[in-house]
Amino acid sequence: MRHIKIYEEYSDDELSDLIGDLESVGHKHRIEFGKDYGFGLSMRTDERPTGKSTLFFTPEAVELLKVKGFFKPGKHFGSEYPIKSEFSPIIKGQGGTNTNTISTELKKHSKSDPASPYYLSMYHGGMEFPEKSYSRKFRTPTLVAGLIKILSAIKDLEK
Repeated sequence: MRHIKIYEEYSDDELSDLIGDLESVGHKHRIEFGKDYGFGLSMRTDERPTGKSTLFFTPEAVELLKVKGFFKPGKHFGSEYPIKSEFSPIIKGQGGTNTNTISTELKKHSKSDPASPYYLSMYHGGMEFPEKSYSRKFRTPTLVAGLIKILSAIKDLEK
């Protein structure tokens, strides 16, 4: 029988074993690219961010990201899970003088299905990705940079 020890007294192997034990009974502590989030509804990992595919997240991944502080706290009118500005991409104005944060959030793919995944939505100044209701598109380099920033932020949360 194992006895509880102070966190610092556990070896890295013992901590990995304990986390594995917790995950085996349904308590996730990390999310995996391709399993919990990825490109398209099938959560593919075989492609690089191109600005053509939407980034999707399982409901379990959203819950874990919520616990890790990825989203703005509190309720937000008209927004499901707004991502904190420090994790969101920015647009630089002409000459790099003005910078504006691109609003990013996770939205439910199907509001009628509780098990439906969430997708990453970005919008700024009449531009939206994926395009749903606005007429203007983001430029591809902006989308790629935004997706890379979001993916990097999620990876950093796991450290």
